[in-house]
Amino acid sequence: MEKPSVPPISRKEWLLMINGQIQHNFANYVLQIQIHQLRKEIRKGLLTEEKAVEKLHKLCEKYALAVHSDMVAIFKIWDI
Repeated sequence: MEKPSVPPISRKEWLLMINGQIQHNFANYVLQIQIHQLRKEIRKGLLTEEKAVEKLHKLCEKYALAVHSDMVAIFKIWDI
């Protein structure tokens, strides 16, 4: 069985999740909390949107299996 992958960081949906344009009820609670925290850090000027996307993508790569259902719901399909 293949290891689940995450969509490429170049996909616009990563930024849309960070800036709140994609509203999604996350199945993975940790992912939901992380996005909330990243938004807070952006508002406080501690993080750029680009850095937030990088952090979120890295987290999802690390826990690809745990976030797979949310990734499919948001991104639909992507090349592995």
